[in-house]
Amino acid sequence: MVGQHPFMDGTVAENSPAVPAFGFFAVIGRHALRSLEHLGRYFGLLWWMIRHFYFARTYARSVFRQMFDIGNHSIPIVVFTSAFIGMVTSVQSAHQLYDWIPRSVVGNLVIKSVLLELTPLLTALVLAGKVGATITAELGSMRVTEQIDALETLAFDSVSFLITPRVLAGLTMFPVLVIIGDFVAILGGLLGAVAVSQIPPEAFISGMRASFLVSDALFGILKGVFFGFAITSIACYMGYYVEGGAEGVGKATMSTVVLACLTVVVLDFMLASTLL
Repeated sequence: MVGQHPFMDGTVAENSPAVPAFGFFAVIGRHALRSLEHLGRYFGLLWWMIRHFYFARTYARSVFRQMFDIGNHSIPIVVFTSAFIGMVTSVQSAHQLYDWIPRSVVGNLVIKSVLLELTPLLTALVLAGKVGATITAELGSMRVTEQIDALETLAFDSVSFLITPRVLAGLTMFPVLVIIGDFVAILGGLLGAVAVSQIPPEAFISGMRASFLVSDALFGILKGVFFGFAITSIACYMGYYVEGGAEGVGKATMSTVVLACLTVVVLDFMLASTLL
């Protein structure tokens, strides 16, 4: 009919601009609802883990095994990363400030940067890829091969048996890895200052001693606790609820790394703005 509105007959005009608009908002809405669903299931999983925390004693051997896997297998990459963090920080600080400040200030900058920010953050980002991906792949493989369903059929609490030990291991071992990273980064900073920037070791060490605070070291260790909990809990959630077979495991592993890194950065800002 001439002059009839395109929606009057129940059809949508082919070139109507309203269709892309509605399609855009529909996509946004679906993603928002899906995110809220994931968030609710994530906190539900954490609540179940906390409610049944006393079962952790039953699986103490599993906790220690996970601590060994996370700690022992992560030490080489933490040492390698931290050494170059310290050297780069030292060399760049000396290069930018060499003509303006006493040489001892380089040690001041290195120890402050390493303890407060660089070692906890970069260690967490590296381990988000290593530890997070490993946990998600393990639990995801168990889910798609119905091993988790078999455990529940045998009256095992799969959350207490599979998730709680991994989260406890992350809470325990991430701060330890941060401490190791701090020592290695400081030694790397000293090596870079002496070998590359020609700063006397006495000046570098005196600068570190003048600005060292126990509270700075404790703050970095506290970051390790939060980062360890965030990375392991996200990885456990993504692996525990994986769908879609082997392809789903791969997608969940990739999503774990991305989401864990983003969460670590956000937590880093929140802790710094709240506790410093």
